[in-house]
Amino acid sequence: MRHTFFAALAASAALVCSCDNTSDLLSCETYEEAMKNCELTVEFGVPETKVAAQTEANEKTIQNVQIFVFRAGSGADKGKLDVSASAGFDTPLAESSGKYSSLELRCSTGEREVWAVVNDAKDHTKGSDAIANKEQFLALTTELKDNTPTKLFMIGSQSANLKEGKESLTVNVKRVCASVILEKVTNDFISPGYQKTGVFKVGDCYLLNVPGKINFGLTLDPSGLSPDDWYARMKAESASPRKDLIYDAVTEKTVEYQAYDNTVHTFYAYPNNCGFSTDSNWSTRATVLVLETRIYDGKEWVKYYYPVALKDGLKGNCQYKVSLTVKRPGSLDPNVPVTFDDVTPVVTVSDWESGATYTPEV
Repeated sequence: MRHTFFAALAASAALVCSCDNTSDLLSCETYEEAMKNCELTVEFGVPETKVAAQTEANEKTIQNVQIFVFRAGSGADKGKLDVSASAGFDTPLAESSGKYSSLELRCSTGEREVWAVVNDAKDHTKGSDAIANKEQFLALTTELKDNTPTKLFMIGSQSANLKEGKESLTVNVKRVCASVILEKVTNDFISPGYQKTGVFKVGDCYLLNVPGKINFGLTLDPSGLSPDDWYARMKAESASPRKDLIYDAVTEKTVEYQAYDNTVHTFYAYPNNCGFSTDSNWSTRATVLVLETRIYDGKEWVKYYYPVALKDGLKGNCQYKVSLTVKRPGSLDPNVPVTFDDVTPVVTVSDWESGATYTPEV
């Protein structure tokens, strides 16, 4: 579905007055009159991917929007902001039907780069947070804690050579978050000792080692973030707002042998290309999905963790699904993966060893 922005002639001269590129002594008003104007209709659509335990409407909900039109081409003013406008910051739009219209702005003609920003925490078109050029825009940052399941940060751009009159342009915006989903947990213990009734329970699920910040240009490498910009560093975070997208507290549930739990746990994380690490001291590292369980060993209930290292990296707007089959007790530490070697037992009869020699005479 597309969300449509009608960029018709704006009534306010303050919105469109741009005299920074004049080389003569014309006043702003005279320069504006001499400029050719373009009534630009910007259409954009969010991705069509659907996340388990989420609804498509939630994922597409637009709480606010910002449109930025930058000058392009090879001129001296390349990258300068031509015009910008926003909606939804005073009163959230909460548009989930796939259509939104009535945002109006006026552009000058020529080569332009149009950016659409959805669900940001700040309005960068006005006030102290306003930007004046593309370099400033791309350096802006967004924090994971400012996202919610119905307010996912999205961004996208499209180039065009705008002509005088009316123009229409489509910009596809993408979610910056990656989605990590635990869809299913199956009890398939190998040892008969764990195949008994009522001995395996599943509990909370969460992400560890999650980058919490990225820039609008999507070039900020997580390895360069400060430790404070990482969420759930080697241990779960269960306090809002950080935990709201990375921690799922649930009522413990028994899963019998050869049965499964299909409670879906959906998490969001900013992109992460760091490698996996088991170093006991914190360092930047791959994001890990962790399932907490309890297993009765015949004497007592023992807490075990099942860490799934997402070591191939997380990319924005990608969905990562996990179905976990449990065959053995997990790890006692959420930072230590469950590893094992396959053992093929071979039985042989040993040679006789020398014993005492008896030569009795009876």
